[in-house]
Amino acid sequence: MPNDAKLGLVVGVGLVIAVAVLLFRRDAPAPPPPAAESAPAGMVQSPPHGSARPAPARPAASTAAP
Repeated sequence: MPNDAKLGLVVGVGLVIAVAVLLFRRDAPAPPPPAAESAPAGMVQSPPHGSARPAPARPAASTAAP
């Protein structure tokens, strides 16, 4: 491969990387969550998803061997 082709390849790859770095957009910080609204009197508010405790495990039914 001639030296001119090698130089062109290096310059081209460098240019593509430079453009990618300049145009790369970082993720914007997430907006703060909205203020929690209180439930009307007499209403029970359910917990958010994922915070509920799992049900306790029950032993499996065993079958007696004949």
